Amino acid sequence: MKPVIMSLMAGTAMLVTTPAFAQTQCAQFELVGNGARVAYQPFETSPTIETFDLRIRRLADGISGVHFLLVDTTPQMNGPQIGTAGPSAYDISWLEDNTRRLLVVGNEQPQPTTGAQVQFAERAGVQLTRFRLSVPAGQQAPARVHRENLTVRYQCLDSQGRQIGATQEQPASVELSLTVPRYVAAYIGSAGQTRGTINFGDVGSASATLNRAINITALSTLPFAIKFESENGGLLKRRATEAQGIVYAMNYAGVAVSPGDTLQCPMTPAPMGIGNQFEVGLNRSSITSLPAGNYRDTVTLTFTPRDGVASANCAIRREN
Repeated sequence: MKPVIMSLMAGTAMLVTTPAFAQTQCAQFELVGNGARVAYQPFETSPTIETFDLRIRRLADGISGVHFLLVDTTPQMNGPQIGTAGPSAYDISWLEDNTRRLLVVGNEQPQPTTGAQVQFAERAGVQLTRFRLSVPAGQQAPARVHRENLTVRYQCLDSQGRQIGATQEQPASVELSLTVPRYVAAYIGSAGQTRGTINFGDVGSASATLNRAINITALSTLPFAIKFESENGGLLKRRATEAQGIVYAMNYAGVAVSPGDTLQCPMTPAPMGIGNQFEVGLNRSSITSLPAGNYRDTVTLTFTPRDGVASANCAIRREN
């Protein structure tokens, strides 16, 4: 039995060695300079478009060109995605012929009508070619750097454009990098409006409506905090120097808040953000004991970014 075992081991060694020799790389692909690195703002209305150059080096004699695809390797069902939490819709096109599909997933091989085909200039061992990265606007993405390692799947070509050897994949990936900034903003009513007024009108009668609300839309790429501050200490007053005033209660996104409170909220969806009601209710008994006049207070809501994990809904943040 021993000679049989030795024969099988020798055969195995031959099978391992032969493919390794056949897969010798004939070309090298690398990004030039800053490469495919872009900034992306989920709440912008315009798509993000950036061009980048790819340098291709010839590594073997007899090679006149290459035909290649860029393969998105993020494991998901519906197509490419930048990282695991970045935008799920993006594309890379070849500027020399943007009709040829370049970005693929899975095991798709270069075809006559797909991929980029680059010929080396005579006697030149390096060739540059340019691409365009396009990321549609309004896609949900948290604040961070999202990275996607693209595999280069390619075929080596002779001077007649014929394939030499098998289709190969470059061991080193081409990195696509997309940075989503830390961003928090809010507006009252229409976009861009940062001041609003809650006017109760005449509240002297017993039938007066003592509850009013305005809509506040928040937009963020990470969890955020809202600080509530009152100019008159939580009272509507005729003059700031007066001791008495109309007592009122505040409510934001269904949570009762008081002056000095901080509300912790989760990241909002893109591209529209999330709208919540800021409600104010007056205390009827405090109205009847006060003289007639115009009573007012200014409440300031300050929105700031917060790192870390937030609950699914807004909640009061308690200091330790």
